[in-house]
Amino acid sequence: MSSFVERGGLWVAVQFVWIAAVVVVGRIGILALSLPGRRVLGLALMAGALVLGIVSALALGGNLTPYPKPVAAGSMVEHGPYRWVRHPIYTAVIIGMAGIALRGGDAVAVMLALGLIPFFYAKSGFEEGHLAERYPDYGAYQARVPRRLIPGLL
Repeated sequence: MSSFVERGGLWVAVQFVWIAAVVVVGRIGILALSLPGRRVLGLALMAGALVLGIVSALALGGNLTPYPKPVAAGSMVEHGPYRWVRHPIYTAVIIGMAGIALRGGDAVAVMLALGLIPFFYAKSGFEEGHLAERYPDYGAYQARVPRRLIPGLL
C-alpha cells in the first residue's frame, strides 16, 4: 500500500472515482440539460479527446504511467502535444468527460466534468514537483511551455 501512496496513487484513485461519478450521474440523470446540439457537441468533444489522448500517450511511450511520479527509467518528453501544454492527457480526460456529460444531457454531470479542471491542475502541480526533481531541465521546459492544461489559458 505504501508504494501505491508514494507513487501518488491516491490522486489516481480520486481521479477514477471522479470519472466514474461523471459517467454514472450522466447515465442516471439528476438535472436535465436542455441545450440544442449537445449530443453532436458531446460526440465531437469525445472524438477530439480520444485523438488527443492517443497522440499524447504515443508521445510519452514508455514514460506513460497513471501515477504522478515519473517512471524510474523514464525520460523527459517535449514533443507532440507536449510542445503546447505540459499535461495533454489530463486535457484529453477533461474534454472527454465534458463530452460524455454533454452527450448524456445531465447538468450535474457537466459540472462534475468541469470540476476535473481544478482537480487536474492540482494533480499536475503535485506531479511537476516530482518531474522537477527527476529532470534538471524541467524548469526550462516549464518556461518554454507555460501552460499545464489549455494553451494560452491554464
